[in-house]
Order: sequence, then structure tokens, then C-alpha cells
Amino acid sequence: MHRHRGTAVIVLTTLLLYHDTTALKASDLFHICNRNDPQLNNCVKEAIEQLRPKLKSGIPQLKMPSVDPMFIPKVRLVQGSGPVSIDSTFTDIYVTGITNFDIKQVTVDLDNYRVDLQMALPYLYLNSDYTIQGRILALPISGSGDSWSNYTVVTGTGSLIGHKESRDGKDYMKLDQFKFSVDVAHADIHLNNLFNGNKELGDAMNRFMRSNWEAVFKEMKPVVDEAITSILTDIARKVFDRFSLAELFPVG
Repeated sequence: MHRHRGTAVIVLTTLLLYHDTTALKASDLFHICNRNDPQLNNCVKEAIEQLRPKLKSGIPQLKMPSVDPMFIPKVRLVQGSGPVSIDSTFTDIYVTGITNFDIKQVTVDLDNYRVDLQMALPYLYLNSDYTIQGRILALPISGSGDSWSNYTVVTGTGSLIGHKESRDGKDYMKLDQFKFSVDVAHADIHLNNLFNGNKELGDAMNRFMRSNWEAVFKEMKPVVDEAITSILTDIARKVFDRFSLAELFPVG
């Protein structure tokens, strides 16, 4: 008798969880924009802005953790030519500041399954573990340890590109790629434990990188771009995989 009661509870719980997930509507998460709205671009811009608190806290219905701080397991940068020639790996990367975004412009092209956007942020702060070997502006650099970097007055441009995919009689936007590029007004990059912990050499290299931050950031930029792109791609993919185009952009 008790065994059957336990089985019934498990089945009921499973059904309730399944019902809760399948009952989720796009309008439960964000403002819905009509496909024919002449102000569609502004509507989507406002919808993204209104999503900010949920991005900060996370969206468990979509299995989406908080993006502030963002966590990226690993990014590798191999730069073989130019003023910076390094082989570096950054692991356990945490990025803070992303939800302070200010959306400047959004362009929605539903016929070609594309969304372009421009945003600005006061800052992005990254901390991570690292290993590095190579040369920066003709000076050798090597080491492994923890690092931090602070990027201020950040601007970002992104292009979300996809194609139509039909499932169960509904049309979805299948994400092909999300290109995102960051530019900054200033960058401060600091690597601890350079040169096997030689403090004098390490401090000198960190001062040198601060003085030549533009050249250093130009070569480190792929790490920042990839870190942010990986998270934004995950967010976009979960939204567009879960909700059909008719749900996200109804015709009214």
C-alpha cells in the first residue's frame, strides 16, 4: 500500500513539473512585440531592457543561471604574430557588469532571421586563472596564477543570425551564430605570479601593460569577445529554441 502511494506521489510530482514547464509562455518572461508594429525595433529594445532583472537573477524556467556574474569555463588565445605573440589560456572566468547594459539600437529583420544590436556598459570586470607564454611588444612574458582585468566605457555590437526551422507545425528561429564585438575606452589588465612569482619582474610587466594597454587589449580582445559571445549565444538559443516565432512576434 505504501509502495503504491509513493509511486503515485512521484507520478503526480512529475506531471506537475511537466505541466509547469510546458505551460510557460513567452509573455511570462518578457514583453511581447507585434510583428507588424511600425515601432518593432523600439519595442524589442524595451523588451530587452525589461529583461534585465531576470538576467540578473536567472531564469530557472529556461535553465538559465544569472549572467551577472557570468561564468565561462575556459578560453584559449593563441596569437602568433604582431606586437603581441602569446599562447594563453584563461579558466574559471567570471565576468561582472554585463547587466548594466544600455541598449542603444536594435534592428530586427524577421524575414531574414537576423537581429542586430548596439549597447553600452559602464564597465566589465573579469577575474580568472591563467597561464601565459610569449612576448608583449618584444618583452618576454610567462607565468600562471590568477588575474583580473577592468574595462571601462564599454561599447558592444552584436549580430544574431539564424534560419527558420519547423517543429510540430510551428516555425522557430534556429540560431546559426551570434557575433559580438567589444570596444573599450580604457583597459587595465593585471596578471599575478608572473615569471614564477618574481615580484620585481611581475610588477614591471604589469606596469608596462598598463602603459601600453591599447596594444595589449587589441590582442586580448578575442578573449573578451568570446567570453561574452558564449553567454549571449546560450541565452538567445534557449529563448528561440523554446518559443516559436508566432509566440515571440505574433501577428495582430
